[in-house]
Amino acid sequence: MVTEAQHNALIDECKQWYDVLVSYRAKVNDLKNELYFFAPGKTDQEVLKGIEHFHNNFHIQLINIHDLKHEIKHHVTEAGRHPDFGHRIPHHYIKEKLDRLVSDLDSLEQDFHNFTK
Repeated sequence: MVTEAQHNALIDECKQWYDVLVSYRAKVNDLKNELYFFAPGKTDQEVLKGIEHFHNNFHIQLINIHDLKHEIKHHVTEAGRHPDFGHRIPHHYIKEKLDRLVSDLDSLEQDFHNFTK
């Protein structure tokens, strides 16, 4: 049995995660814009490969952010429909996915800034 306080804490944490993903979406879009300013005039094949690599990765990570945001919304909806059902296991699974994604995004940002130096 889940208490109302536990249920509300789960929902609040999901909202925080969603906000984190919204901010990372903005950050990835900013990185894409940095790439678009960096890319013109580059002719070295290794640099061009790097530009393509980061362009593709930014696109993939935006998809990953979108998918996890959708999963969080679904999780909150299910928790709302069945508040007495234990949602800790899926909640924990989503938290692990969020932590991995944030780590990957931070690493991608660092790699990109090292590339553009």
